[in-house]
Amino acid sequence: MIAMAFGETFGEILAVESATALVSLSVHRGGATPDHCHASDHLCVVLSGAVLERSSGCTVELKPGDVLMHRRDEMHTNEFGTQPATCLNMHLGRDARLDTRVRRCTPELRSLADALARQVVLGNDALSLEADTAEFIGRILGGDTFEGDGAWLSRLIEMLDDDPKRAWALDELAQLCGRHPTHVARAFRARTGLSLGAYRRRRRATELGLRLKFGGERLADLAAELGYADQAHMCREFHAFAGITPAAYRRATRSPTRIPMPIPSANPARRPAS
Repeated sequence: MIAMAFGETFGEILAVESATALVSLSVHRGGATPDHCHASDHLCVVLSGAVLERSSGCTVELKPGDVLMHRRDEMHTNEFGTQPATCLNMHLGRDARLDTRVRRCTPELRSLADALARQVVLGNDALSLEADTAEFIGRILGGDTFEGDGAWLSRLIEMLDDDPKRAWALDELAQLCGRHPTHVARAFRARTGLSLGAYRRRRRATELGLRLKFGGERLADLAAELGYADQAHMCREFHAFAGITPAAYRRATRSPTRIPMPIPSANPARRPAS
C-alpha cells in the first residue's frame, strides 16, 4: 500500500492552494492505481469520464457529477476506462473528518464545481477560488444557518464596495466579520445571489468602466492599478461583464454624441398686457 502525502494523488495534476483546502484537477488516462491512502480527508468530484473505486470490499462506479467523500488513511484503489477521466479534488486540513459516502451533485453544486475547475486552470482570482471552495465544502457538509447575519454581511458588502480593487483573502474577510470562512462564503451568496468572487469582479468591472470613460490611463496601467493579474486578465473579465473589450468600450463611450436640446421659439408668445 502507498501512503500519499497531503494533496498528492495520481494522474496529471494541476493544483492550487486555497484558505480551506488544497484544490487540484487530475486527469486519468486509463488503467488502475495501486492500493493507496491519503494523508487527509478529501472530496473527489468526477467532472468527465468514469471511475471505478474499490475499498473495504465495496465497489462503487462514479459518473460525471458524482462526489466521493474519502476519509484519510482509508485504503482504496481506482480503475479508469479508455476515455480520460477528469476529477476535481479538495484535500481538507487534518482537523476535518468526513463520512465515506457518494453524493450526486445538484445542478447548483455541479455549476460550482465547474467554476472551481475554471479557477484552478486560470489561477488568477484567489478570492473566487477560496470562496467557491469553502462554499462547495460547506454545502456538502451542511449545517449552516444564516439567521442574524444582517449586520456583519452589510459591513462586508460595504468593504467590497469601498475598495473593489483590493485583493481580499477569504480568511481576512472572515476574521474581520468574526465568522468561519465557509459560513461567510455561503451566507454571502444566500444574501446577494452571487459568490464573493463574482461580486468583486462585478464591482471591479464597474470601476474599470468609469475609469475607461473618464480617465486617460493606459490599459496596462489600469490593469495593474485595479488588481488584475495582467492586461489580458482585465480584458477577459471586462468582456465577460460588458460584452465588449475595454478598448472598444473606451472608443464607444468617448465618441461624440449629439444630445437633443430644446430650441427656444423664434417668436415667443407675448403675455397679454395686464
